[in-house]
Amino acid sequence: MEMNFCRRCGKPLESADGHVFRCGTGHTLYLNSSPATAVFFIADDNQRVLLTTRDREPFKGMLEGPGGFLDEHETFIEATHRELKEELGITPDDYEPLQYLSEGYVEYPFGGEVVPVACIGFWSRLYPNVKLQPMDDVSAVNWYDLHELDLARLSAPDIHNGILALRKLFPQERGNDV
Repeated sequence: MEMNFCRRCGKPLESADGHVFRCGTGHTLYLNSSPATAVFFIADDNQRVLLTTRDREPFKGMLEGPGGFLDEHETFIEATHRELKEELGITPDDYEPLQYLSEGYVEYPFGGEVVPVACIGFWSRLYPNVKLQPMDDVSAVNWYDLHELDLARLSAPDIHNGILALRKLFPQERGNDV
């Protein structure tokens, strides 16, 4: 992402060190990652994960955990609850408390620029009989075999990190070999 003008005085900015920019007045601005969140719901058998299909670019048609960017003054948990309501129509009464799972970095193409994003992943379980409704930027919601899932179908590296963390947390169950 590029920064061209100082938001404090409006003068042109020059890159001082990759993510550090300075203007002629001496103001220093930092290009920091935008915070985001994702959730991975695990089935009771610990072998299936609920993923959403993106309905818009970037990454249209690819799989990810529901989530999104934090709004101003939100914590990661607050943003996750809001995003789950916006994308699946569910509230914290519909799932177990969120558990930290992973973190990741994404270069998110948006509006002709690439935005650096730092994402925290959580996992949880849905309570019985919860109805999910794809909304916002979600076209579909489906369960996938955690260990057979083709990682090439995932939208971004942060989602990839989440699936790998789940595979470690919930190893593949082996059948009874007799």
